[in-house]
Amino acid sequence: MAPPRPLRFSVVLWWTVAILLLLQAGLMWSGRAQLVQQIAEQQHVMAADAAARAQQLVWVNTGLAVVLAAAYLGFGVALYRRHAWARIGLSAFALLHLVLVLGSGAVLSVHLALLVLGVVAAVLLWRAPSTEWLTGER
Repeated sequence: MAPPRPLRFSVVLWWTVAILLLLQAGLMWSGRAQLVQQIAEQQHVMAADAAARAQQLVWVNTGLAVVLAAAYLGFGVALYRRHAWARIGLSAFALLHLVLVLGSGAVLSVHLALLVLGVVAAVLLWRAPSTEWLTGER
């Protein structure tokens, strides 16, 4: 029996969030030189210090993006395999992601897009057809 449409859409949206996170991290790597310049100008630090801060920021952002993307992809697979626990795990990771974004103070259009996708995916994930399919008899 195939998963219901709301659950399929939810998983596809979570996977889209994962891909966007990885793309954002990749774009950050490609824009390292501009990031160094921005840090130097905004924080009034020497070029070497700005480069070190930029490198640290890029690595931390990449690490977080990889962990979150892996979680979204893995939980999506688990949902397709009818593991009801994956819905709770996915919801917890999404809340953690939301706290990280809000705590960073970074208000970017990418974060807004991820927030909208995440909210729609979460609503679809907890709709009745998804719940019935995940918790129903097999």
